[in-house]
Amino acid sequence: MKNFFTLKIIFLSLLVLLTLVISAFGLSIGVNAMPYYDLKPQKQVLRAEFSTDYSKSTSERKHNIALAAKALDNTFLDVNGEFSFNRKVGARTEKRGYKSAKIIVNGEFVDGVGGGVCQVSTTLYNAALQAGLNITEVHAHSLSVSYVKPSCDAMVNSGSADLRFINNTHNPVIIKAAADGSKLTFKIYGEPMTEKYQIKSVVKEEILPKFTVIYDKSGEYPDLFAGEQRILNYGKKGYISEGYLVKTVNGKVVSSSRVRRDKYLSIDGIIVEGTLQKDDLNAA
Repeated sequence: MKNFFTLKIIFLSLLVLLTLVISAFGLSIGVNAMPYYDLKPQKQVLRAEFSTDYSKSTSERKHNIALAAKALDNTFLDVNGEFSFNRKVGARTEKRGYKSAKIIVNGEFVDGVGGGVCQVSTTLYNAALQAGLNITEVHAHSLSVSYVKPSCDAMVNSGSADLRFINNTHNPVIIKAAADGSKLTFKIYGEPMTEKYQIKSVVKEEILPKFTVIYDKSGEYPDLFAGEQRILNYGKKGYISEGYLVKTVNGKVVSSSRVRRDKYLSIDGIIVEGTLQKDDLNAA
């Protein structure tokens, strides 16, 4: 009997010691215990939501947007974890289901596998900014895009350009993505926010397109006489722009900091000039 009580005392002493050790390391015992996250566990709420329109895109581009959005839906990002768009979405190849659509390469619109995926990275970039997450890598396109303002885009490619950001909150975040054929939406859930963030686009300079004149030597435009011109393509403006992250608390601006400066190239316009002489027409 004496030995029984001795063993019981030793067991209880070890249990108390184990409890103290577990408590010292911030752990907890019990069913459905809240995991340890910087000692500030919070319920999850909607931190940010951002949408872009792609209703006028080709069917191939819509397919690529939906495929990339599906790869990102329900992404879990732990505390201090860094998100990589390229790592999460993977290579944009035909083997992985991506189709050919317009992409921007060196200041030109060309066909390429995975066209449209940059709209997915751009939409997520804006949502991450509004959620207060720390952007660690972002790249601008060489041309401005139609679905966001200058200095609000996020170009990616499988080789050298990624979108990365860190979860700098005290709790995990969940990324939700939805593409319905017309609107692409990202929602980011995490701990509650007392502040709000918005990115502001400021155009510092417009770069007007130049015009290239081509002469209608083949007679493709028989209604244009010599010296008469017609604009075939108006070209595209370029920009030098800056992006500012504006922080507000209770509706009042408390800070505004420049987070990027970008240059978007212009695209030259095309003018055709006739070569037909009126005398030649009368002679015919």
